[in-house]
Amino acid sequence: MQPKRKKLKTDEDESFLLSYTNEEFAKNQIDELYSGIKQSNVVSSADRITQFLLKLKPAKQKTIEEAYNIQLGKKSVWPLPDCFQIPNGNFKFTPPICVSITGGNASDTQLKSSVDCDLLLLLRDNFYQPKDYLNARFIVKRTLYLMHLITKLVKCDFVSVMKFKYINQDVLKPVLVVKCKSGETFNLIPSIRGSVFKQSLLACDKNALRPEKVLKCPSEGSESVMSTPFYNYSILTDVQSSDHLEFLVIVNSSPNFKQSLTILKFWIERKKIGISGYILSTIMFHLFKTGLISSEMDVLTMLKQIWSFLSTAFVSNVKSGIILGNSSTSAGNSGLFVGTGANILYGTCQTSLNQLARHSSIMLGVLDSRDYNTFMSVLTEKVSSLFDLYDVVYTISLPSSSDLENIKEEYSLQYCGVSHLGFIDLLRSLLTKAYGDRVKEMVIVCEYPTTSWSRKSPPPSPSHVMLGLCIDRDTWTRQVDRGPSADSPEARAFKEFWGSKSNMRRFQDGSIVQAVVWEGKTAQQRRSILTQITEHVLETHGGVSRDLVTELKFDSEELVSQSNYEGDGEEQAQKIIQTFSDLSKVLRSCSKVPLSITSVQGVSPVLRNTDLFPQAEYQVSRAKKMAFPSPSSSAPPYVKAHEVIAHFEMSGKWPEDVRAILRLKTAFYLALKEELESMHITAKVNPDFLDITRNGFVFRLRFQVPKEVKLRASNISFWVPCSSEELKIQTEILPSVASLLTGFSIQYSAFPLTVRYLKFWVATQKLSNYIPDIFCELVVAHVFLSDKNYTTPQTATAGFLRVLSLLSTFDWNLYPILINFNEELTTETFEQYNKFMTTRKAYPAACIVCPHNENSELTLLAPDKTSLNILRLLAEKSLSEQSTLSGVFLPDTSSYNVVIHLKRNQTGRYSSSFPQEEHHAKSSHFPMVGYEPVARYVEELTQMYGYLCLFFYNRYQPEQVGVVLKRPDNSGVKFTVNGSMGKKVCEGGLVKDNVDAMLSDFDLLGKGLVQKIEVLKLDI
Repeated sequence: MQPKRKKLKTDEDESFLLSYTNEEFAKNQIDELYSGIKQSNVVSSADRITQFLLKLKPAKQKTIEEAYNIQLGKKSVWPLPDCFQIPNGNFKFTPPICVSITGGNASDTQLKSSVDCDLLLLLRDNFYQPKDYLNARFIVKRTLYLMHLITKLVKCDFVSVMKFKYINQDVLKPVLVVKCKSGETFNLIPSIRGSVFKQSLLACDKNALRPEKVLKCPSEGSESVMSTPFYNYSILTDVQSSDHLEFLVIVNSSPNFKQSLTILKFWIERKKIGISGYILSTIMFHLFKTGLISSEMDVLTMLKQIWSFLSTAFVSNVKSGIILGNSSTSAGNSGLFVGTGANILYGTCQTSLNQLARHSSIMLGVLDSRDYNTFMSVLTEKVSSLFDLYDVVYTISLPSSSDLENIKEEYSLQYCGVSHLGFIDLLRSLLTKAYGDRVKEMVIVCEYPTTSWSRKSPPPSPSHVMLGLCIDRDTWTRQVDRGPSADSPEARAFKEFWGSKSNMRRFQDGSIVQAVVWEGKTAQQRRSILTQITEHVLETHGGVSRDLVTELKFDSEELVSQSNYEGDGEEQAQKIIQTFSDLSKVLRSCSKVPLSITSVQGVSPVLRNTDLFPQAEYQVSRAKKMAFPSPSSSAPPYVKAHEVIAHFEMSGKWPEDVRAILRLKTAFYLALKEELESMHITAKVNPDFLDITRNGFVFRLRFQVPKEVKLRASNISFWVPCSSEELKIQTEILPSVASLLTGFSIQYSAFPLTVRYLKFWVATQKLSNYIPDIFCELVVAHVFLSDKNYTTPQTATAGFLRVLSLLSTFDWNLYPILINFNEELTTETFEQYNKFMTTRKAYPAACIVCPHNENSELTLLAPDKTSLNILRLLAEKSLSEQSTLSGVFLPDTSSYNVVIHLKRNQTGRYSSSFPQEEHHAKSSHFPMVGYEPVARYVEELTQMYGYLCLFFYNRYQPEQVGVVLKRPDNSGVKFTVNGSMGKKVCEGGLVKDNVDAMLSDFDLLGKGLVQKIEVLKLDI
């Protein structure tokens, strides 16, 4: 006999074993990722180009202006912006002292996405004179050196293409890109020794540029007193640091160091964090020096230590600096100082450092929670646009060149007069002051047409900048900005800044202050207050007209509004919510029903403000009666019944028979109807519910009896209208989840509109019959609650695009979605889904778990695997249009084989511009509720031909039904009894789909509704 396996003693032992197994799995994933992203270190042409550069002969000394004119005469274009003045001084070309491989190729941490090899050219000390750091002479001589290299390299037989390139978008220092005929590409980067210039003269608080020497239009009487930190930093970054060379030795001697650095480079590339690989390696060197990481650590532990450090080291409230080597910089300054004295973080904006800290915290949280199943997906998830990080995004076109030249010296001087860089500093200064506490984080990205260009072309100049804002959800829609007291000294400055928008106002507390009031009558207008601020301030102080400022967002009034709405429908939803609140009070006060109604619970999406198109008040004509619409007239407008659940007081007298309970509930409906009509409230009884009208809205009331679900499970009968599972979802699970979503929509103001955008997108993609509304709401809630996001989205545009990103990448086969509303999910539930893959078949295709829905009952029937695959493909296509947002909602009809065109006036959902008639059913006081002929038509088509076709339609604009055949080629197959439905005999004794009969049935089933059937791609 085989020995019995020893059982684990406790649940803690099993949990430890599971986490240990998952950790080993994560390490294996890291190894696989490393092998997939690392570039093989092959630079066969490096020696050849190195030897060529070292053998170059010195040139005769010339003035800088002479050298400049000679280079322009050799069919090359000056690669610096036009604003640069040619300074006085001499230029003499000398070959470099040495040429060495640097960057990822030197440390063997190059990514496959980075095909270039960096070559560092160490220039001779006598190339620069001691005063060359002044007035941009350093920049001009550096550029002339590269242009002289072009005249030599153009004669080489192994060079095919040469061009210039910006590294880290530094427009002051382009590098020369040389592509060899072997296919290898090299970036030639000049560098100098630290002894060339006195380091103290290039400190951040020193001035190295004189306005009259650098700017084309210096201000009159300007004095050279302002510091030029960016220019000084730009020079210092060309100084070769011995610290980095020391770290290269450490990396090359430790495979774990090498692997960790490569993974980190890949990570910051995927997250689009503006941190270079040099900065990352320097940080790792610091951690090695301080003993926080060591070569004996495994890669996962090393990454965890690094992320732990990065999550707190460079956030905005940290004031102490990190000093490496023998830097003389004071530790009281913030930054990362190498041995040359340069703060290598100076050129990195605080926003990038905050992103680094936030993303590090996310990775650290995943590792601390031992959620290794999602570790790799979070690590490799790609940030595809600014909307993945920011809530509001603007495109600001640059003013004309003449307007840019008038920017104050304090903004443009340190950039040597490069106007668009000064304009960015001006924007940052103005908008930081204007937004105040409305914005928590701001980034300005300069959009260049390209980062590399031909040596025979001028350098690229940007046409616009992108502005990204992380907003404060409590203050960003504030309508009134209170300023200083009217008699205070600050009032004048406040008035000058806000201009005509500022006025004296008296408030309820009696104070008289300067204040700015923004337009915000509707919710849509309040969401545009940031745009109002941006346009006003930039027009007043930045010379930017309003037409140059564009907010990238979806227009809610265009997408989810109707002509009879005030605003985008939120105000209409509030009318329904208020009416429901009033009706709830009436129902709780009713006394003719034997049991008191203790509570009335809203289930309909409109009661949590997530209905795509909130129902408008219906109008009923009493002049004519009509039971059903005639074929010659228009169909009645769609009137929606809003589902609500009523709960009785506790009672032990309910019968034990299901049919008796149903009859008793119907009797209660009748008694309630009678009492409501005595209050002049119209109601209509159905055996299973009661429809009530109030203020032009219809509410469908159902009674919930606690024991009914159990009784239906044990008493199966065809007479019962629905199964116990359906009843449980309808009266227990859905109302409970709806209550959670109602509270969630109040907590997150962007949630309702985000859900409406997603429902609109699903409808425009004609997936109305495959994707239920509750699926949309839960997926959006997951995006808002996920701690793996950079921030919680505060606008519907950002939220919707992040939802699309999730739908385009999420693998429903491997992972469930767990939404922990109010921290109500139990530990047992989390443990249950840690073993998700072992019990995958027990769950629906889209497994979404939340409190009261622990087994994903709400997505049990839909969507299925096919629908989720279609959803993923359509989300990918829509995301490809997100740069301009213009085509996100355009449907993809290219795959349709047949299109069924419907008569618009018979759909009940025709647009408001179509002539409408007033309709009603038998009762002249009650509308026809829920009349959706297209939904019923598609349902019948699916029942009959669902095994052959997929049917797509837009529930809200059902003018067409798209048909996709599952076997579009319609080739012959062998005859089988089970597969004989809808077939006809063809050659060779085979059978194929009887498409002619199917199209005929499409027309027959839709008689009176179908206008025509269009065959697009079908072999008939």
